[in-house]
Amino acid sequence: MAYATAPYNVVQMGRESTAGTAVAATTIWRGPFGAPEDTRIRKIKEEDVGTLIAAELAYDTRLGATLAMPSTELTFEQVTHLLEAGIVTATPSGAGPYTRAYSLPLSTARTIKTYTLEAGNVLAPADNMEIPYGFVSEMELSGKVDEAWMMAATWMGQQWSASTLTTSLSVPSVEPALFGKTRFFVNDSGGTIGTTQISAMLLEATIKIETGIQFVPMGNGSLYPVAHKYVKPAGTFTLAYELEETTGVSFVAAERAKWQAGSGRLIRLDVPGSSASRNFRMDFYAIYDKFGAYENSDGNVSVKVEGHFGYSSTDSLFFTATVINGTASM
Repeated sequence: MAYATAPYNVVQMGRESTAGTAVAATTIWRGPFGAPEDTRIRKIKEEDVGTLIAAELAYDTRLGATLAMPSTELTFEQVTHLLEAGIVTATPSGAGPYTRAYSLPLSTARTIKTYTLEAGNVLAPADNMEIPYGFVSEMELSGKVDEAWMMAATWMGQQWSASTLTTSLSVPSVEPALFGKTRFFVNDSGGTIGTTQISAMLLEATIKIETGIQFVPMGNGSLYPVAHKYVKPAGTFTLAYELEETTGVSFVAAERAKWQAGSGRLIRLDVPGSSASRNFRMDFYAIYDKFGAYENSDGNVSVKVEGHFGYSSTDSLFFTATVINGTASM
């Protein structure tokens, strides 16, 4: 008897050619195990049949599944899976390294790449499972001083089915994006994003994105969805700034004044890797919602600001993530 233990848990994934048509996994997700959840809707028929305890008639009205990927180090190689399945499918440019830009289109058709997710334990293959038609409904990208950037995501899928794990897959080579290398830029709307770098000021950042992807309700002869649609996406952020002043000028004071005036900000977070062949960048039009009070951060004074993504027609910007890596085909 082989008892399953946690180190043998694994999540694998493969990109589907046709949404909902399951494929074999092509890669292993490098992160803590994200346990799938069967989200079917089950109901019990109420009835009185002349006995104290009635025979329960159970039936399912909908099939579905989710898989929550816990927070793990953001890597230049695997963050693209979240972006492809949650933002838009990108066509790479370059011949190695490759550059992929993920911008949410506002008025044109949007296309994502769906995935088949495999999850289970190597020592208990009888309970391995498969979730076809997987896409990312929300994601979080975060980082702080002395740590790596982190990524987490919630996947939605068509249904949970018994299956087997694809075998003979190699653990991919990846490189974490380090928060300490982050280059932080802030510019006024109407200016050029990425031209004014703010050094030694950003202590931490959290970006949360609701992708706006939903399954279309059933009504096609099956209990599982076979199509998806796009509703309004949303993004929020929390940034922590260190308080300082140089020759009468304070970045925190200047940004507080921008918040009080209701001015939008062009923000870029640019994270280089160990070489020019790896880079992760986020550009967004930031609207400050709240400017926090002073906080003690290991003896330093910091201020947290909260806000959301807006769309600036002046800057043609909502949110764009750009990834450079050595992966030619995902």
